[in-house]
Amino acid sequence: MNISRSKVRQSALSYLYTYLTNGSQPVDSQLFWSISLEKERDHLRTAHAKALLHACRATADSARLLEDRTQNLENWMHADLTAAALREEIERYRSQSSNFDAAVKALQYCYADKRRETTEQLALCTGDVLRLAAVVEALGRDLLPRFADFPAYRQLLDALAATINRRARMFQVCIALAEPLQLKDEKEYVGLVRLAQDMEELRPAVETLVKGVIARIPLVEPRLEALLTNYSLERLDMVDKAILYLALYELEENGLEVAIVVSEATALANEYSGSKSAQFIHGVIAAAAAQN
Repeated sequence: MNISRSKVRQSALSYLYTYLTNGSQPVDSQLFWSISLEKERDHLRTAHAKALLHACRATADSARLLEDRTQNLENWMHADLTAAALREEIERYRSQSSNFDAAVKALQYCYADKRRETTEQLALCTGDVLRLAAVVEALGRDLLPRFADFPAYRQLLDALAATINRRARMFQVCIALAEPLQLKDEKEYVGLVRLAQDMEELRPAVETLVKGVIARIPLVEPRLEALLTNYSLERLDMVDKAILYLALYELEENGLEVAIVVSEATALANEYSGSKSAQFIHGVIAAAAAQN
């Protein structure tokens, strides 16, 4: 598992808090994750768009070259009836390639738009680029072998083939970006791959951890009650309670070192509860560790 433990703990804390405030009733997992993963989903969509724009950074230059070379061919071939079918195929490739370039431009505008409130439009634009990349790459792959049938236009067709091959490499990277985890060995896209891995690993990791914590709550509560000096479990803040359930599980079931458990638990308390809670939680964990 590559996802950071701190990210798993943060989501586990949110899940446990929802569970406890819901009267220890089962959590609606679909609703919880649709809300909980929203920030990660936005980060992934933005990183995905950025990676695609990086892959397509030369599209404007190659588009101009493609336009020039297809127009040059048309000027030479327009009166040749034997080349009519080839001209149609080249035009189909050029037209879909132009659609791809327009989709890239739309993605650029959407990515740069500071007014957009969500990343849904960004995801739609990304999807258009990915879809058209696959379409144009396939058209080019089918078109290139046909050039050998027209030796009279070899020089012009060789020039066009070079442009198609150049763009094909760009399309192939785009197609690979449709599944970011396939690019785990590509240093250029390490940030995108890490976000995709987090999205894939976070939910199962959190649900496994939370399932273990919840199963042990009946055993932990009496011990926790005994550790609370001049305080009752019922009066304990829900966030602090969730942090303690999580910390004691990791201490006693996962066998993490006391220093690590204290550090992670107090970090959660500082972020979600407050400095006084962090000191209190530190003391309870230290007392539990001393008993063990």
